[in-house]
Amino acid sequence: MFLNKRDLKKLMRYALLLYSILIGLGGTISIVSAILIIPKEELPYLIEPFVVMGIFVYGSCAIALFIRAKFFNREKIK
Repeated sequence: MFLNKRDLKKLMRYALLLYSILIGLGGTISIVSAILIIPKEELPYLIEPFVVMGIFVYGSCAIALFIRAKFFNREKIK
């Protein structure tokens, strides 16, 4: 199956959106479940790893959405 340039761009748009949704949802679920499982006395010591994990997860989602918006514009694909 050969993909032309337009189909490849549409596929990349969908892939970037799906990545943002799934990784954002997975990151949120993992952070919330870790906060619920970890005892309350240990949470102040683990705030820095949670912040780093949040920056990585949500930052990569934001970058993917930015790339999708700037480089794979819907009007250019049609």
